[in-house]
Amino acid sequence: MTFIKTIATFLITLLIATTTFGQESKHKTKILLIGTIHFETPHLDQFELKTDDFLAPKRQKELEELTEILKRTNADKVMIERPLNQQTQIDSLYNAYLQNRYKLTVSEREQIGFRLAKKLNLKHINCVDIFYGMKHDSLVSVTAKEKNQLYLLNELGASANSLMRELDSVVRRNSITEVIKYINKDELLRKNLSLYLKYYAKIGAGENYIGAESVSDWYLRNLAIYANVISQVNKNDKYVILIFGQGHIPVLKHLLQYNDDFEVVELNSVLK
Repeated sequence: MTFIKTIATFLITLLIATTTFGQESKHKTKILLIGTIHFETPHLDQFELKTDDFLAPKRQKELEELTEILKRTNADKVMIERPLNQQTQIDSLYNAYLQNRYKLTVSEREQIGFRLAKKLNLKHINCVDIFYGMKHDSLVSVTAKEKNQLYLLNELGASANSLMRELDSVVRRNSITEVIKYINKDELLRKNLSLYLKYYAKIGAGENYIGAESVSDWYLRNLAIYANVISQVNKNDKYVILIFGQGHIPVLKHLLQYNDDFEVVELNSVLK
């Protein structure tokens, strides 16, 4: 009996040790999400900033400073907001840039993404975007009018324009690094996502749910982006940087936080 107890104790101890070891040794890829404003206008967003000249010497100096800080992460991959089906084109442009045969456009995908990837000595930059049209948007205003819910769209517009004025003021008064830090605060991320969740989702509720379906279009796009991101991370990647429009970050952050293959790095821990 004593022998059996000894064996049982040994097996339990071995199981605990093995489980603990497995937990301690599980590799998680660190991922840093950087929400940005779009440097070039006009863009595809319904509400967007009237940005200033990011090619001006002052802004170029700030971009150098920002990417020098981000370089310290020693990231293995840089992912940008370009469609996956444009990877070959982006590869060509990035390779030309590495050989000093390409001048960066004003796009933040190049001004931050290409510039940072080069500083990290990366041979490749990853495209992870995919564009799903907001298929139900055309029906939202029709439904809102039919259901006497136009006030929701008016409130949404007022909130969005107020947010744009706030961001415009921040952009005009601060360096790019400070702007990036500001727009990635939890409060600002919530404000952006609430435009969908607070207003759109109510339209048609209880009947055709057009508002909810429009919100689902936004979530679908971000889920597809998320799928592209996790499909392009391999087991050897220790650190990945994702550079995307700020509006995408709340959803992408939520998705990645619930995937135990990843450790989401808080931006304020990097841009101190």
